[in-house]
Amino acid sequence: LKPDQTVLELGTGTGEFALAASRRCSWVYAVDLSDGMLRYAQKKAASRNILNVDLLKGGFLTYEHQGDPVDAAVSQIALHHLPDFWKQVALLRIAGLLKKGGRFCLRDVVYSFDTAEYEDYFKKFFAQASARGGDEFAGIMADHVKNEYSTLDWIMRGMIERAGFEVVSARHKHGFFGLYFCTKR
Repeated sequence: LKPDQTVLELGTGTGEFALAASRRCSWVYAVDLSDGMLRYAQKKAASRNILNVDLLKGGFLTYEHQGDPVDAAVSQIALHHLPDFWKQVALLRIAGLLKKGGRFCLRDVVYSFDTAEYEDYFKKFFAQASARGGDEFAGIMADHVKNEYSTLDWIMRGMIERAGFEVVSARHKHGFFGLYFCTKR
């Protein structure tokens, strides 16, 4: 990020990324659906004397940007709450908010393991979750797998590209998380 650039974060949560980014750019639009998260982020911003962040209510499908297109957009651990059709709509909307050549960073739950081996993968995954965080945490992770809308990597890449982005780089961790750095064509 350059000092004269603007950033949009969709799904800001507690605002930690937005507040950190505010030190490197001119303005940050931090968007979330949760009033509680926005209040928490506002308290953090005030306690750190950060004045160049707009904390705004909205989501991937509802946020209406007021102002010029932004230089960069970020979404972390939020897009998986939408089924694939609505993810595609969200990605198209994000592309529409960016300047040509703008950058997009997506970090989310994206499956990159061999789908043919899903039973072994999830058995090992839940065992590791239990060992690291206990049975309750493993149960939360099992609920996530059962109830959330995680996407396979090859589908996510296709959706990102169909939205008008070039995937510059992608990294995957543990077969469960994907990190995509993209540029708007």
